[in-house]
Amino acid sequence: MTNQLSLKQQCGRVYKKVLLQLAYYEATASDEKKWVEWSFGFTIKAWLSIQERVEGVAFADPQEEIIFYKTLKPKFVGLIDFFTLLYRSILFQPEDVKGQREYWKRELATCKNFLSKHKSFCRYYELGETRMDPVYFVQQNNRQPLIFGINENIWHVITSYSYLLARVISIKKYQRYVSQKIKDGIGCNCECPLFTTLFLQANSN
Repeated sequence: MTNQLSLKQQCGRVYKKVLLQLAYYEATASDEKKWVEWSFGFTIKAWLSIQERVEGVAFADPQEEIIFYKTLKPKFVGLIDFFTLLYRSILFQPEDVKGQREYWKRELATCKNFLSKHKSFCRYYELGETRMDPVYFVQQNNRQPLIFGINENIWHVITSYSYLLARVISIKKYQRYVSQKIKDGIGCNCECPLFTTLFLQANSN
């Protein structure tokens, strides 16, 4: 593969561009459903461009694999999964205020339960540990097909650690969104600019 550092830099630029575009559209869009649909398509297109750069090209060493599956892929897949969760919530939330209140409480509980279930893995990632990276983040252990927006259950268990990390990223974003929904009041659009914040964080790194 071409220099992995170069790939990392290219992916970083693409990711920041994606966040910038999402933040701009978020600030100007008046229809949340249309914003989510556009954002999902835009993010998918960006991720496919990354996939094309690495498809069919062998990694030079295990460290290259780890960088891709631990650092690069989860960012994009996490965004795609987040927009899938958002779209599902827009379609399935009840119309009445009481039903919406219960719906968002259940969504928040689902987020907390998922993060609690994978607490050890979340801690491993957040603390910057690396001892299990050669197991967690190599291609051989990350071949599970991606199914976006589906909660873990007895029929669907996440076995890919790169996918699991992407799901952790998406669930944390979604949890912030749901919490803001509850804080602002049911039926109101979130006033917290999710992607403006993410863009500023990306540029401060």
